[in-house]
Amino acid sequence: MRILVIPDLHGRANWQQPVTDFLTAAVPTDRVIFLGDYLDSFTVADQPMLDNFIDVLLLREREPERVILLLGNHCFPYLFYPTFQCSGFRPQLAPALHNLFKTHRPLFQVAWQGGPYLFTHAGVSEMWLEVNRLAIRFLIGNHARPDNLADTLNQLLTSEQGRHLLWQVSGYNGGRDRVDGPLWVRPVHLSRGLLPGLIQVVGHTPQPHIYSDINEATQTGFIVADCHDRSPDEFLTLQLPQ
Repeated sequence: MRILVIPDLHGRANWQQPVTDFLTAAVPTDRVIFLGDYLDSFTVADQPMLDNFIDVLLLREREPERVILLLGNHCFPYLFYPTFQCSGFRPQLAPALHNLFKTHRPLFQVAWQGGPYLFTHAGVSEMWLEVNRLAIRFLIGNHARPDNLADTLNQLLTSEQGRHLLWQVSGYNGGRDRVDGPLWVRPVHLSRGLLPGLIQVVGHTPQPHIYSDINEATQTGFIVADCHDRSPDEFLTLQLPQ
């Protein structure tokens, strides 16, 4: 299985040709995974940003088996308007975006997992799991384990309490929580609490180029794919074991 990873768009349309080329050559098991944050650009105007988001939704509807849309921290303020707040929020677009997210909510998820790879917007730290282990078990009835983390995170999305766990923001990112959740954690903290046996693929934190820190022997580490502020033509492609 091949995976094409599309990092945070923030209104950018540079994904369209690479995705078209990839899907044209792809087999049914191949996937395109968007890491979230389709909106809240600081440079793209309202209408082009809105049109680009609609193009993403149309792609997902055309390719329901091969395109996966993940949620980022810049998605929650529109999907669950007005509960969450984030920088770059466009109040003038909020009603239209809330309606789009609400209408197409089944198209989105928090995480996707394949083999040793876990795809989320920002990552899952060992500290976040430890702090919230009992709360997660109470909400979904199961322990969170490396082999079921995607299912766990997606189940948390279905309840108000679960969404607040996903959204947790520490003082490092301007919040008041003890730890950062899967929508907010940064590589500096993710690297201090790696989950054994998982290679996490994330966006959220811009890099000059795709950044990889993996122990191949233990299949543990992470890849930060969010480099399009400075390297807009650089896309991550992975070959996952069948």
